[in-house]
Amino acid sequence: MGRRFDPDRAHNLAEGKRSVVKKIWQLLPVRFRDFAHLILHRVNSSPALLGILGFRHLLTRRVITKQTTPIKLRLGESRYFQGWLSTNYQVFTRHYLDATKTYGQGRCQYIFADNVIEHLDKENGFLLLNRAFKALRSGGVIRITTPDLEQITKKYLDRDLKALNDFQNDLSNHRLDIQEFPDLLRITFTAFGHHKGFIYDKATLKARLEKIGFVNISFHLPGQSDRIELRGLESRIGGSDMWSQMAIEAEKP
Repeated sequence: MGRRFDPDRAHNLAEGKRSVVKKIWQLLPVRFRDFAHLILHRVNSSPALLGILGFRHLLTRRVITKQTTPIKLRLGESRYFQGWLSTNYQVFTRHYLDATKTYGQGRCQYIFADNVIEHLDKENGFLLLNRAFKALRSGGVIRITTPDLEQITKKYLDRDLKALNDFQNDLSNHRLDIQEFPDLLRITFTAFGHHKGFIYDKATLKARLEKIGFVNISFHLPGQSDRIELRGLESRIGGSDMWSQMAIEAEKP
């Protein structure tokens, strides 16, 4: 009789292999790594390839609808997290999902999207929220973490030097030119593909959620929540994230 498949064991084995590859990768020249990252990003987000692979959305949708217990779903995430189903709109991802399309009606207890919605324009951002509302069961909750335009603008207007330093330190690995206060706004609107999307303030995002039908809307700092299941979900929390990011939770009645 064959050994029963253990997803956690399989994940640990895969992580061990990734660790070895990562060590080898770090030994390669920085210029080569930067070039490889650029090529990988272009392939991973290629509209042509994503269009060709669109059928994979149906495969992930089938995975969701076949679940017999309420799902904890991550949007825009390819990494493994115990107890969660990670989905992403990328070429190289296990569970390919276009979050602007229908998936698993009433199947989800929690949906989490960390820095996803700001990459979508207003129309597609609304679709993401609408599809999530339909995918949640009654009493289910969506948590969205995204840049907080109002707070970022406030730091700029106040000429907050500590905030500028926080921004520089937290984004140093991305080699962005952050030297002056206007860079707080420039980076927010132009870096990481945000120029194609829409940056929200609290009032605007809350109004969108209410229009769709969400209730009991609340705001939290990254990593914090009144619900145990939604605490510590954000993968990066630097000094600037505690004021430049907002986490909003909303419930389906």
